[in-house]
Amino acid sequence: MPKIGDGLDVVTAFAGAAAAGMSLFLPFSFGDDSAIDSPYRVTSLINSVPRAAALGLIVAVVVAVLARPITRPGLIWLTATAGAAILAINYVIGGAMTSADVLTTQNYIDSLCGGVLFGALCICAWRMRWSALGFGLGVLVVFVYGEVVAVFTSNTVATADKTAHTPFWLVGSAVVLLAVNTARHRHGIMLPAVPRMAADLPIAPIIAATVLSLSLLVATEWLGREFDGRRGSPWQVALAVIVTLVAAFAAAALLPGRDGTGVLIAVSVAAAADSLSDAPSLGWHLVLVLVVGVIAILAGLRWASPWAALIGAAVICGFAIVAEHLPWAFVWTAGMVLLTGVAGFAIGSIRVSYLPSVILGLGALYLPSILWSIPTGQRHWPTGSAAIAERVPGQVALAITVGAAAGIAVLYQIRPIARSRAAQP
Repeated sequence: MPKIGDGLDVVTAFAGAAAAGMSLFLPFSFGDDSAIDSPYRVTSLINSVPRAAALGLIVAVVVAVLARPITRPGLIWLTATAGAAILAINYVIGGAMTSADVLTTQNYIDSLCGGVLFGALCICAWRMRWSALGFGLGVLVVFVYGEVVAVFTSNTVATADKTAHTPFWLVGSAVVLLAVNTARHRHGIMLPAVPRMAADLPIAPIIAATVLSLSLLVATEWLGREFDGRRGSPWQVALAVIVTLVAAFAAAALLPGRDGTGVLIAVSVAAAADSLSDAPSLGWHLVLVLVVGVIAILAGLRWASPWAALIGAAVICGFAIVAEHLPWAFVWTAGMVLLTGVAGFAIGSIRVSYLPSVILGLGALYLPSILWSIPTGQRHWPTGSAAIAERVPGQVALAITVGAAAGIAVLYQIRPIARSRAAQP
């Protein structure tokens, strides 16, 4: 049974993960008084979102690799607190700005600080079952919110959403809770990491994060240009799918043992999520996301199964393919619940032998997907004007899911189970 201290760890991990996830996954907020007077400025902010997410994930993995050998948890909690504090300062400055010229820069600063918070907090939280639950739930809520809610309602300046996507009260609460936990763990001692040879620098996760982030970013932006104002061809989409799968497998192979399984699952779940339509707001469904998310993560922690997660992703893809023939209200609610359950189970199923691998497995959910670049009438991320059939995103996501399953099968063949002893959170 969890103790009072465990409860504080859960709440802190949830708030910190949610704040970090929003900084990585969503565009930097801008106030109603901001001088957004040209489509170019809005487009600059939109284009910086996937790039900032890729950069933030690389920073998160670097922080995690550097923090892993530290035996004093108070120092890692302090690093997470510093990241959250700078994040809060950036939001205060952003709220006071009236010019849109600095939005792109602030979005990058937002993601950099979020990466520091994400990497350091994950190293602290994922060591214990209950704090891992809180951290995973924070990641899940932000992921579902970013996938099923329209971040930008159109390409036009007049209707661009100016709502703050990361509420300041969440960032402020995270700073306070992290500071409290830093003081609580300041005298703690953790077992040292497994000694490595002097020449064996732990850069493999950093290289894996760089390969995955940059490859997905390049593929997404290239495909977006191909669809810009015209209808892209199937071979272009197929090429983007191949690049996605090769990058995901390369990143998975760079990680030790079978740690890369989580990366392949995350890429498939993210693609499946991007195939769903979105809505203006989450509303009361947030309660449903929290309840289903807790159940799904606990189920993943108890009965981890990558194959079940992949089957769930395939079900989402199949649902997206036939969704145009069903009532929209049912489609959105059912899709949201299905996505929450599958993503939560996938998060809970992550098992690694080297702790920084967790950051890449979770953070890959926030990376840009090539499905962002495929325009349809029901998905509002600004893309080209030539919308294609609603079933195509589901078909593309299904191809990525099948490819990820093949990648896991190959990874299991080249990495015997004896070399991949899982580390329970």
